Amino acid sequence: MDYICPTCGKAMPRDLLMMISHTEGHVVGAIKKKHPEWAESDGVCKKCYLYYKDQMKKKNK
Repeated sequence: MDYICPTCGKAMPRDLLMMISHTEGHVVGAIKKKHPEWAESDGVCKKCYLYYKDQMKKKNK
C-alpha cells in the first residue's frame, strides 16, 4: 500500500516514509506552522523533509 505524504499529497512506497526525530524540533515546527493538522507520527516524504530543513537553514543565515 502506498503512503500519501500529508504535506505534499504525493503517493509513494511506504518504505520511503521519513520520521523526524525530536532533535530536529525546528523542522517539526516549520511543518506544523504550514500544516497545523500534521502530527509527527504521520511522517513526511523525503522531499518535504529536505525542503523544510533547507528552509530552516535559509532562515538562520
